[in-house]
Amino acid sequence: MIAHKNHLELIARSAVVLPDRATELQLLPESRQRTRERATGQELVTALAHTQADIHAALRMVYEAYLETGLIGENPFAMRVTPYHVLPTTNVFVASRDEQLVGTLSLVRDCALGLPMEDVYSAEVNSRRACGKSVAEVTCLADSSHGKSNMLSVVIQLMSHMAQFARRQGVDELLIAVHPHHVGFYERFIGFEVIGHEKRYAAVQDNPAVALALDLNGLSVNHPRAYQRFFGKPFADGELQAHRMDSATIALLLRVLNQTEWKPTEARSESLLSAA
Repeated sequence: MIAHKNHLELIARSAVVLPDRATELQLLPESRQRTRERATGQELVTALAHTQADIHAALRMVYEAYLETGLIGENPFAMRVTPYHVLPTTNVFVASRDEQLVGTLSLVRDCALGLPMEDVYSAEVNSRRACGKSVAEVTCLADSSHGKSNMLSVVIQLMSHMAQFARRQGVDELLIAVHPHHVGFYERFIGFEVIGHEKRYAAVQDNPAVALALDLNGLSVNHPRAYQRFFGKPFADGELQAHRMDSATIALLLRVLNQTEWKPTEARSESLLSAA
């Protein structure tokens, strides 16, 4: 799921964790693929994260946002990590201004292990697959809004980058679990539709969630404005190519996972960790 610190405070579903401060200080900035937009006089950059520095910073931001909104408890690593983050079917997107991280989200594409939200919405997800649709879940959405009205542009550009990447990967439909208070925003502004009624979500402290779906193939007809927001400015081919995390980053995330309280159903947890 998803969480913002203010206007888009959506629930999330992921795991918790992080390397120590000494490790963080050793992480050096690295070049990454980007797209640029002028926003409030500053350059907005979105990218597919793959370096340890980018992924570490993104998952720390998610942890801080979720902690502040009561979606998770504290953990000694200060990162929000799930087993899905170590799989090649998951990609982390980041947004920054003046080299400062201002937003992030993760896209979990479907695979033999399924999607995170299936812990609560298994029947709903399976019904989409039964229709022959290729699905992916949007999760771990967080920003550093602190009441700034211009953060909506960050969320939109992140989701635009993610949607174009998803289409490139053959995804037909995006799924998401959000807090009931934010269903209207996703329906009106982005074009999602409800596919699952409100349920308690154990992974986010039993906060309520509602399952939504966005048909990427029919978006231009069903919601032309949302289509324009997401696909009106095409990203370059190079900006839509994923890079596999290096073995050191994967090993770090696995070490963190082994020491955190993230718990899907027991059977799914074992299969996820073995697959990684």
